[in-house]
Amino acid sequence: MNELVAGGGSYMLPALFGIAVVFFCVVVFISMRRAVRANDQILLLEASLREQRKQTKILQQLVELSCEPEVVEPRVESVNEQPTEEPSHLTFRAER
Repeated sequence: MNELVAGGGSYMLPALFGIAVVFFCVVVFISMRRAVRANDQILLLEASLREQRKQTKILQQLVELSCEPEVVEPRVESVNEQPTEEPSHLTFRAER
């Protein structure tokens, strides 16, 4: 009778060890996957930053080439004067 009760415990240690190994492998897999995703996101952010810097440089060059300093005369409106109609198109000018 003692052989039946004591015999079941001999498989308990290897079973627990096997469960611990599987659990460890799952934890390592999940952590590695997260690390790879984080590295991919960092690479994408760095590439985006480089592209934004390039676009900013190009935009600054375009603004410097296309903008000539304009002399703006102050406009004085009287109280009784009606506002003039706005043009049908918009004009964009760079401000400094």
